[in-house]
Amino acid sequence: MNNGINTSQYDEISPVVSIDGKTLYFTRVGHPTFDRTLKLDGADIGTQLNEIDYQNKLKRIYSKIAGEEVRDPQRSKFNQDIWIAESIFDNFEKISHPSYPLNNALPNSVSALTPNGNELVVINKFSQFGGLEKGFSITRKTSDNQWTFPEPIEIKNYSNNNSDVNLAMSADGNILILSMQRSDSYGDNDLYVCFKIGHNQWSEPQNLGPKVNTVYRETTPFLSEDGKRLFFSSNRKGSLGGSDIFYLIRTGDNWEDWSVPYRFVEPINSDADDSQPYFNSATGYLYFSSNREGSLDIFKAELMPPNPIQVNIKGRILNTKTNEKEPARILFAPVGEDHLESVYVSDDGTFELSLPKGKTYRLIAERPGFAGKEEQLTFRPDYVYYKTHSLDLFLDPMQVNTKVELKPIFFEQSKAIVLEESYASLDELAEFLNENWTVSIRIEGHTDNQGDKLALQKLSEERAKAIKEYLVYKKFIQPLRIETVGMGDKIPLNNNRTNELRAKNRRVDVIITKINNAGQLQTQK
Repeated sequence: MNNGINTSQYDEISPVVSIDGKTLYFTRVGHPTFDRTLKLDGADIGTQLNEIDYQNKLKRIYSKIAGEEVRDPQRSKFNQDIWIAESIFDNFEKISHPSYPLNNALPNSVSALTPNGNELVVINKFSQFGGLEKGFSITRKTSDNQWTFPEPIEIKNYSNNNSDVNLAMSADGNILILSMQRSDSYGDNDLYVCFKIGHNQWSEPQNLGPKVNTVYRETTPFLSEDGKRLFFSSNRKGSLGGSDIFYLIRTGDNWEDWSVPYRFVEPINSDADDSQPYFNSATGYLYFSSNREGSLDIFKAELMPPNPIQVNIKGRILNTKTNEKEPARILFAPVGEDHLESVYVSDDGTFELSLPKGKTYRLIAERPGFAGKEEQLTFRPDYVYYKTHSLDLFLDPMQVNTKVELKPIFFEQSKAIVLEESYASLDELAEFLNENWTVSIRIEGHTDNQGDKLALQKLSEERAKAIKEYLVYKKFIQPLRIETVGMGDKIPLNNNRTNELRAKNRRVDVIITKINNAGQLQTQK
C-alpha cells in the first residue's frame, strides 16, 4: 500500500477496514511520534518527567509486560499506536494519528469493528488511573471525531499464557474468535470461539478443535461477514516459510465442523511472514501484513469483484414535534429476536451503521423522555447496493396523558391470564420503563360489550392487574410506578357491531401519568 501507510524503518501491522472500505485502521510499531500519555494515579507523568526519567520508566513498564529486559523502549514491539487512513480518492491518502485516549504510551492496537460502525475493539484493558490488564476493550467515536475511553470487554474465565493475542468479531457482533494459548491448547496459540451473553459480556473461550488447530501457531483470525469463512495465519507444515495465510470453510451450523485448510498461493503468501488477514467485501480486497520487503508492511490483494454483503445506512434521529435532531441511542436486531442487543450511540442526532443483506432488521431510537418509533428494513441478498441507504428515525416527546404504543396483548378467553405470545410485548414495555425510570404509568383494561356489565368490569380490572404483576414480579419494575384500572366496556373504539370490531375493543392501554424530568415533576391533570 502507499508510502503514507508503510515506512521502511518501522513495522505497520494489524489492518482493519471499515464496512464501506473507505477507512483503514492500522498499528505502527516503534515510531518516535508515539503518544506519550502515561497515567499514574490519574496523573499524566509523561508531562512531568524529564526525558531520561521518562524513558527509564517506560523501560521498567515494558520489561514487566515482556517478562524480560527491554533496553530501548522507543523501538520496542510494545511501543504501538493506532493510526487511521481515510480514502478521499480511493487510496487511503488522508492519514491521521489519534491522541489519548485511543492512544497512550502503552501498547495500542485495533482488533475489530463492532456492527455499529463507530466502535473499535482494541487490545488490552485500560484504567483511567493508569496501567493495563490482559484482555480487550471497546471505544466509540463521538460526533466531534474524538474517541471515548475504552470500556472493557468481559470474557468469562479469560486467561492467556502467551503475550501474543488477537481477536475477530462476527459482522452481527455475537461471535468472537480469539487466538491465544490456554491449558487446552494443542501447542502454541490456538483459535477459540466465544458467544455474546450480555452487554460487553462473553462466554468462556471454547477451543475450535483439531480441524482448525495444530501443534503450531494459529493466530490473527478474521471471520467473513457471512460467518462461513475463517481466515488466519499459521506456521504449520506446508507453509512457504515463516507464517502463511490460510482459510477454512464452516460446513455446518456449529463451530466444530470445518473444511480442510486452504493455503493462499503466491503472491499473497511468500517465503517471509504473512499474517493478519482482513477481507473487505465492499472492495473485494484482502488486506494483510508481511515482512517480505524487510520491515512489516501492509499489503492488499484483490480476491474477487466488489460485492458488499452489508448495506450502509445513514440518517438522522428527529424530534417529531420540532423536527430537530436529537442525540439518542439506536437499538437494532433481526426480526424474531426478543431483545434489541446492538446499540449505536449518536451524540449529535446523526448515525451511520451497516446491516447485512437477506434479513429483516428492527431499528428504534431511544432517549429518556421520548418514545421511539420502530422501523423495519430488509435488503435483498441478490442485489448489489453500492449507494448508502437513507433513513430517518423518530422520537416522540413523552407527555403526561399520552399513550405508550404497544403490540396487542392477548389473554385466555374470558380469563385474566396473559398468553405466552404476548410476553414479548410486555418485555418491551418493561424495557421502556427501565430506560425511562422517571415515568409512571396507568394500565387500563378494556372489553367489548358482550356479557354482563359487572362481569366485564371485573375482567378488565383483573387483566390490568395481571399485567402489573408480570412487570413487578418477573421484570422487577417498582410497583409504585404502576396503577391499574378496569374500564369494562365504557370506552369502546367503535360500535361493537362485528366480531372484528369487538376484537379491537378488547384491549389494554398504557397511559403515562407522571414524568420527572431533571427534577421537574409533571403529573396528569
